[in-house]
Amino acid sequence: MFDASPRQIAADRAALYHWFALAFFAPPTLEQVQDMQQGKAAHLLQALAANPGADIGIQAMREQLATGSAAHVAGQLGAAHARLFAGAGGFEAASPYRSVYSSERGLLCQQATAEMERVLRQHRLRLETSVCEPSDHLSIQLEVMAQLALRLTEAADKGSTRLRQMEDEQADFLSGQLLAWLPDFCLRVLDLDAQGYYAGLASVLLCVVQQDLDFLSGSRAELA
Repeated sequence: MFDASPRQIAADRAALYHWFALAFFAPPTLEQVQDMQQGKAAHLLQALAANPGADIGIQAMREQLATGSAAHVAGQLGAAHARLFAGAGGFEAASPYRSVYSSERGLLCQQATAEMERVLRQHRLRLETSVCEPSDHLSIQLEVMAQLALRLTEAADKGSTRLRQMEDEQADFLSGQLLAWLPDFCLRVLDLDAQGYYAGLASVLLCVVQQDLDFLSGSRAELA
């Protein structure tokens, strides 16, 4: 029987945001490609394809995953990740930092970075010492959402009366941080990723984030 309790929904949301965070932070390993081709991650892609607006992006990802062996696909995606997100593409890159899209000169470590650092302090979150990236990196913002959703599961377990407030905080983060630049980032990836995997991944992410904001806003309305 399907568990649609607030706790389970929050846990599922946390897992999904964590998956997206890892997917943009580094290219998939050989094992992760195999998992997307025929393992549990393949079932996740199938489930995501059922979301309105996500099917085309998932189809693009699947087409790239089906171009050869797992080793071949992993090599292709590694090269694409380096070109798009790690600077190997030079000017033909889709920078994964909010500052690049929100600052006047498109530079790193601008006001958006300072805002994100304030958010981390507000929620008592700290980057791992191994993460040497400005805090407005897409994957860091996605992992923040994962952690906020996990906190909601813990609060639900304890019968906390702060669930609505915590959902408000997540909705504010989505609208004020992620969705403030994610559409522009996705357009950039769509324009540059000829292979299609990361273009599909970006479009699915945007769809999921927009739907999650709608969910959180609807949840708040029901509790009002």
